[in-house]
Amino acid sequence: MTRIGLVDLDTSHPLAFTKILRTLPGVEVTALWDGHDVWPAGYDRRFASENNIPLVCTALEEMPDHVDAAMIHGTNWDTHLEKALVFMKSKKPVLIDKPVVGSVRDCDRLMNMREKYGTAVFGGSSLRYAGEVTALRGAVASRTDLVSVVASGPGDFFSYGIHTTEMLQGFAGAGIRSVKAVTRAGSPVLSVEYADGLAGTLYLQMGFHEWSLCAYTTSGLRTAIVKSERLYEPFLRNFVSCLCTGGTGFDVAAPLEAVRVHIAADIALRKGTEVFLDDLPPDAGFDGRAFAAEYAAAKRRQDSGASRT
Repeated sequence: MTRIGLVDLDTSHPLAFTKILRTLPGVEVTALWDGHDVWPAGYDRRFASENNIPLVCTALEEMPDHVDAAMIHGTNWDTHLEKALVFMKSKKPVLIDKPVVGSVRDCDRLMNMREKYGTAVFGGSSLRYAGEVTALRGAVASRTDLVSVVASGPGDFFSYGIHTTEMLQGFAGAGIRSVKAVTRAGSPVLSVEYADGLAGTLYLQMGFHEWSLCAYTTSGLRTAIVKSERLYEPFLRNFVSCLCTGGTGFDVAAPLEAVRVHIAADIALRKGTEVFLDDLPPDAGFDGRAFAAEYAAAKRRQDSGASRT
């Protein structure tokens, strides 16, 4: 039995992931710890009771002795690496939910941590493994048949918008070298260039809740629309597969590249220049603490409104 622990209960993912993991053979969610960035004291014990999770840790450092792997779900991505380090030091694989980190410095630091401790790190967006993305990739004969790719999706610019970029990577792979801003008005439109010359376009913050890919090939146009139904299962199956193989088959450098793409895009939108991923300043990034505070405030407003109805 593979025992998995939940770290932070901020979003809907811990509950949704727990339900799916329990449908997979040989997997169980056995422990949790919450940092209370979003939920008040006591929520963790209620969550554990309602979902039959036997252990609520009072300190994160307790958890590695009771699990074989962990999943980090905190909305403050600036704390992800300190939490992951607790498990990596114990040689326990870890899944870090999207966005894996939020700065250039933390991208570099995670790569160094993985090399130093040799621990498997999985994570990023579930869109990377969506069935529609996998099917579209399989329908294109070879990389040389691709002329350009357009990816579009909803949400905010970084925390949710990164789904769109990781979806593009799930189809076309990693290897993006630069980002240019096409337009700043309304939904940002960005041009990305791969090292091998492939051209891609990202339409972010679209006003509908679905993701789409358009692949222009030498033999015609191929498209895919990704729905949210059953979106998490392929992602979690790949995570469990990585646990069984010691992390082979997944490279955390890919979701970290997606983080760099969004940092480069933010600079490109502000300055109107082409920005190369290799030239990003180490202090560039997005504020995880501010996002978590905003997320928690929105959750409180939502709960307050629901209580009055």
